[in-house]
Amino acid sequence: MGHSHSHGSVSRLRQQLDRYPLGAPGTGLITEILQTIYTPEEAEVAAQLPLGFSTLGGLARRLKLPEATLRTKLESMADKGLVLDLNLGGEMKYALPPTLVGLFEFSMMRVRTDIDQRHLSELFHRYLVAEPEYWLRMRDNVTTPFRTLIHESTIPSDYTEVLDYERASQLIEKESSVAVGLCHCRHVALHRGRECSVFPMESCLSFGSIADYLVRHQMARRIDTKHALTVIQDSHKQGMVHLCDNVQNEPNFLCNCCSCCCEVLACYRNFDFLGNALSSNFEASVTERCTQCELCVTACPVNAIELSQATSSKIQVDESACLGCGLCVSACQNDAMAMVPRMNKHLVPENTIKRTLMMAIENGTLHNLIADPHASLSSAAINRLLGAILSLSPAKRLLAQTAIKSRFVEFLASGT
Repeated sequence: MGHSHSHGSVSRLRQQLDRYPLGAPGTGLITEILQTIYTPEEAEVAAQLPLGFSTLGGLARRLKLPEATLRTKLESMADKGLVLDLNLGGEMKYALPPTLVGLFEFSMMRVRTDIDQRHLSELFHRYLVAEPEYWLRMRDNVTTPFRTLIHESTIPSDYTEVLDYERASQLIEKESSVAVGLCHCRHVALHRGRECSVFPMESCLSFGSIADYLVRHQMARRIDTKHALTVIQDSHKQGMVHLCDNVQNEPNFLCNCCSCCCEVLACYRNFDFLGNALSSNFEASVTERCTQCELCVTACPVNAIELSQATSSKIQVDESACLGCGLCVSACQNDAMAMVPRMNKHLVPENTIKRTLMMAIENGTLHNLIADPHASLSSAAINRLLGAILSLSPAKRLLAQTAIKSRFVEFLASGT
């Protein structure tokens, strides 16, 4: 069921969500999505929430509400995935979740009757898959919210330079808190009358404080390390892609994605301006043993492999589109496909804060984070440097970012 809204609260909420690097662009579809997810009262509260985490006391002063009243509102909204409430440093703190990964997924991570999930699913498909507007901020980005993890069994046996954060098993074994939940994309497909009959509905892993949040609000269930490793192994056998949080340390999620339902993989196929920004640091290569059986063509989730009809009728890999997932190698029965290290490796940010800052620098939205009333990042030096970066053309900004990004991000992340 939908809700009636005042235009002002939803408009302010959209503007606040749009401060995030991927944001909430547009006015039509995104407005209808927010109207479906939020009641008018919830939209009014959410529009005043910061992007960074704040204490209950700080929010109560900002919203001019008694702490007890605000706590009740925030807890109710957190139960619906509309607010993040995390125990940070022994104290509960609150923030507005980004659209992706966050608000959109939370709305579909369980069966609900308080919102129209069928209608919402159609809106998500149009907003995230059918039209490019949401993804346009990533046009010039090197840093993305997601990265592909290569299936470990396809890593070349003579290659010893694979880091822990490139292996799903190592990421899982480092986590003390793990949860599994419904796949947002398969749940959307189900409501759109395209039920996935091949892959399990429950396959998305979350870690750390986000896992605790999802379990606490009944959007996921806690599992142990052994179970999580089984989920990964099963997903490999079933031909799913590991899409992980694009950070080295303390990732929030690891999704096991199918090409038939995954909205991110669909966007990767539909919008060529994304390039290979989501790929692992490996790419597929065809060997002389190839018999043109085309099993690799069928297995590729992003149509990066094809049988060339030009001259030699040879299997060809589009390196600019290859995810580096390894599914083609697993599918090949002739040892004719191999994964090889990518010449130009993707830089993986150390943590979520640095990834967010790097994305904001690249797409020219860093001022949105700094200008937020609750952001702790502010100084004359930051603003001067920010102005210099944003005054560059996109091409020059990309050339400059490699040299300046590391030091600038370290400075911003330190909050000094």
